[in-house]
Amino acid sequence: MIKLDYCYHTHTSRCGHAFGEDEDYVLNAIKIGIKRFGFSDHVMLPGITQPHSRGDFTLLNDYLLSTRKLQHKFKDIIDIKVGFEAEYADRFVNYYQELLASGKIDYLILGQHFDFDKSDNPQYIKQYKNNISELYHYADQLIKGMQSGLFKYVAHPDLFVTMFKTWNEHCEKVTRAICEEAVKLALPLEINIHASRFWNNNSDFMVYPEVKFWKIASQYPIKVVVGYDAHHPLEFDNQIDVASEIIDKYKLTHIKDYKL
Repeated sequence: MIKLDYCYHTHTSRCGHAFGEDEDYVLNAIKIGIKRFGFSDHVMLPGITQPHSRGDFTLLNDYLLSTRKLQHKFKDIIDIKVGFEAEYADRFVNYYQELLASGKIDYLILGQHFDFDKSDNPQYIKQYKNNISELYHYADQLIKGMQSGLFKYVAHPDLFVTMFKTWNEHCEKVTRAICEEAVKLALPLEINIHASRFWNNNSDFMVYPEVKFWKIASQYPIKVVVGYDAHHPLEFDNQIDVASEIIDKYKLTHIKDYKL
């Protein structure tokens, strides 16, 4: 069983599908021994309104003020960083660069749920059921994000499996493309345990983490991190068996002390 003492994938209620107070996320993380903690709510985007998917842009300052206050309050107990989980899109590169360069945030992680170069109100990738062309488009966008140098790691790189009921040759090709790029860039991939808590028994479509993805990934010298992807403070509970089993079974290189 791996021991997880860091987590940089944590949401807040501002996104509209997470719950609880910001401070409670920190307190529960401390209880289970997390030493390095990151807030990474879905990035608030100028000109974009997506209720229940991300916080409105007007909530940006509140998010930054609240999380920085907690960073200071608990500085002697836990190392808190402030960032975002964000989609790569050409149109937002300057915005992301400004957020990082100004010091407003400490980091970004790449979570490619939507394609904002296609629309201001795009579909979530899992709504493209059995759509092979959208699968490859997802992979292209994700790899562009990996190549951008903006992101510390790739959140749930196997998210695309939610488009399909069964694994197919196209899933394998996309997996290999992602892993090859991760090796070239020395960019970690995240084993995300959020969906496994809720979806395994309630979906006709595949869910992540998908073992077929990680079995193929084990053929490459990639490095992995584990993400709670917490949407409620009580999700910090040490129930990381799924990630541990994948790492042990496929002998993946887990970064045990990932420092941003």
